[in-house]
Amino acid sequence: MAHSTLDYYNQNALKTAQRYESADVTKLHDFLLSGLKPGGKILELGCGSGRDAAFMVSRGFRVLATDGSASMVEQAKRHHPELAGHVVHLKLPDGLSSGSERYDGIYAVAVLMHLSLPNIEKTIVAVSSLLAPKGKFIFSVPAQRDDVMTNELDPKGRRFTALSPDGWTDICLKCNLQIVRTMMSGDGMGRDGIAWMNFLTENLKA
Repeated sequence: MAHSTLDYYNQNALKTAQRYESADVTKLHDFLLSGLKPGGKILELGCGSGRDAAFMVSRGFRVLATDGSASMVEQAKRHHPELAGHVVHLKLPDGLSSGSERYDGIYAVAVLMHLSLPNIEKTIVAVSSLLAPKGKFIFSVPAQRDDVMTNELDPKGRRFTALSPDGWTDICLKCNLQIVRTMMSGDGMGRDGIAWMNFLTENLKA
């Protein structure tokens, strides 16, 4: 993840976490539940305030939550004490290991677009290797962001790599992940000029 992006989250973790906690993510949570096996072992990439990890834990999932910002990890622990021992600092893509650990599902909400295109591909390759057979990878990325400039940075200095739906589909297929379902959604914080694409994919490896 670009240093300027991580710098923003490290320096603004408290107010960012407060915004995340106030968002209406009902449709997103329904989408997550619809694609993941109840009680499954789940990895979250980019947990932010811990909002989504806490929700999944409350629904009986075994969740390991991660974030590339050490300050956001602390906010997740502060906002959701129930995540204690289940949230760790992990930077993408190099923090993902292709060891013996396998997950029934992995999800990344509003995370992948902060990476460069090569690092997006490296991350999804690693995700594929960490999924159990038929495991699911769910991710959300911008369908529209009116505040991103021509250099792929927003006014806060955060990177936003723009890809079309076909672009995301092509990367997933290269990594043996098949798109199962997509969902378009508005912005949970009610911001104008922002919309989201949500993808549910399945690991094709046996």
